[in-house]
Amino acid sequence: MKRVVVVFGLSGTGKSFVARILHEEFGYVWIRSDEIRKELAGISPEQSARAPFGEGIYTEEMTSRVYKEMVRRAEDVIREGKRVVLDATFLKKWQRDLVRERVSDPLFILVQCDEKVVKKRLGKRVDVSDADFGIYLRQKESFEKPLGEEVKELSTDRPVDDILSDLKDLLEDC
Repeated sequence: MKRVVVVFGLSGTGKSFVARILHEEFGYVWIRSDEIRKELAGISPEQSARAPFGEGIYTEEMTSRVYKEMVRRAEDVIREGKRVVLDATFLKKWQRDLVRERVSDPLFILVQCDEKVVKKRLGKRVDVSDADFGIYLRQKESFEKPLGEEVKELSTDRPVDDILSDLKDLLEDC
């Protein structure tokens, strides 16, 4: 089983849902960008920090700090002999490359689902994440697709048992 799994994709696609499964069912330590971002900003996880795309605590500078801290924490978990799941959008190739440069043989899972489902999820979301459908649309415009990168895909607009089965297969195949 892979020691490092990176669950990535646009907001509302089910990344944290998949990360939670990896944590609860497979024992992965869950490192979540939304929590680290608010921690670094001195904000409680429950506090909203909504801001336009790329502003507030969502600037490029803060995003760089968040991803570096996520990877640093992942390295600590690996040194302890544990498995880790990184849960973040990883919209940019440099963010994914940061993981590849610092940890050995990570499994990248691109989480996707139908846009209608995303809109519905984000409309009723109560979570540490501040993303809404407008942010999702901006992310969609700026997402650097993983062309030529080794990535597995997982659809989350299906029954939970199917998602769990696919996750087991992905973990066993790697």
